[in-house]
Amino acid sequence: MSLPEWWVAEDYESPSARAMASMLLARRLNLDPTTLLDDEVPVGFLHTGVSKFKHMRLAEGPRRDALVGFVIGVGRILLSMAEDAGSLVVPADPLKLRKALISGRPFVSFGDVITACWSLGVPVLHLRVFPAQTKGVTAIAVKLGGRHAILVARESGFDAQYMFHVAHELGHIALGHLGEGGAIVDADPNDPANKREELVDDEEERSADAYAQVLLTGSPSFAVFGPGEIWGRQRLGTARELAIRAQQLSGELAVDPGHLVMVFGHSTGDWELAFAAARQLPQQPHKPGSLVNRVMWSQLGELQGDEQSIAFLQAVAPI
Repeated sequence: MSLPEWWVAEDYESPSARAMASMLLARRLNLDPTTLLDDEVPVGFLHTGVSKFKHMRLAEGPRRDALVGFVIGVGRILLSMAEDAGSLVVPADPLKLRKALISGRPFVSFGDVITACWSLGVPVLHLRVFPAQTKGVTAIAVKLGGRHAILVARESGFDAQYMFHVAHELGHIALGHLGEGGAIVDADPNDPANKREELVDDEEERSADAYAQVLLTGSPSFAVFGPGEIWGRQRLGTARELAIRAQQLSGELAVDPGHLVMVFGHSTGDWELAFAAARQLPQQPHKPGSLVNRVMWSQLGELQGDEQSIAFLQAVAPI
């Protein structure tokens, strides 16, 4: 992490300059600045609200402190720069939000979900930098000053997969799962970095999943492919056939064809076929994370004020 542009070698000997640099670093990483000013005191983090870890168990200690401190610090800077976005109540009923988004459109798309978040005052950012040795995290929701932000930590080659992660975090926000100053850290239960015995599933996770499914499909327990299609490879034997079938059903059901393919993967466990079919579907020319950060910087507009905070955000969330 770079020092301020005004920093010169002689500043290492200046107590005031060192104190200023410590304050900047503390703000970025949610550190207790007093612990940075005394070499005899271990570095500490500022107290935050309750943080929850879903589909993973992360014991109290340096890794957990670093992860929470980092995401809270990024969230605080992002929300301070997105003050003009305002803050609306995210509808607790996802069907209400779906009806608003799908009006005049064939289905709720990746772009619709990102636009909805910003419209509701929930900025979305894709992290290009993440604390070392913290694996398997997909996305995080934070609540600070009564406002929320979504930080996505996992890139995906597929809009539909990324879209579900964001919709899931929006579900946590809408359903009131976050306390002030807290975060919800979601990991992918299918990620090999997460040990099966470490996975934690609970009612909040199930309800956030249901929220995302209703938003994207209109049904909390959405299932579309019949037994013959799920288990009979004679009907969906190739990725091309699955992609064609998803596109056909998309128009009938008003559901993103990419999401239909992901539903197939989740229902059958045949992610190899699902991902191969997803590659057959039309895709954006850029990865979802790049589009998310492009939207973020566009929404933030001409930034004024703290140059160091702007530089920090540019470092962790470039396009």
